[in-house]
Amino acid sequence: MKLSALAQFAIFFLLILVFLSGCSTEAQRHYELGKWYYEKGLINEAILEFKAATQKDSDFYQAHQSLAIAYAKKGWYDYALKEAEISFDLHPSDESYNLIQIIRHKKILEPAYESTLIDTLR
Repeated sequence: MKLSALAQFAIFFLLILVFLSGCSTEAQRHYELGKWYYEKGLINEAILEFKAATQKDSDFYQAHQSLAIAYAKKGWYDYALKEAEISFDLHPSDESYNLIQIIRHKKILEPAYESTLIDTLR
């Protein structure tokens, strides 16, 4: 039994949809696991999961935003700023813009605080 061209196209289209939805779901799973790790204070594990989510779906702005927050929590402000900017580029919002501003301020203030602390301890 030979399938018509339309039936072949329909099957091909359905297979593509299944494949693409599987990729999205996998990114979502990494993202959800990353959120769980973050809530438990397991920042390194959260970073790995958020990073995996962004690798599975580079347009997943929430994963980039969460990765930025996790990097900032570790004090890795250069990485945090990069991810926050990616998140903003993908989905411009006040929340993303504010995150960028907070990270920039923390990046500036952190060395000043450390310098003041060191001077105080001398």
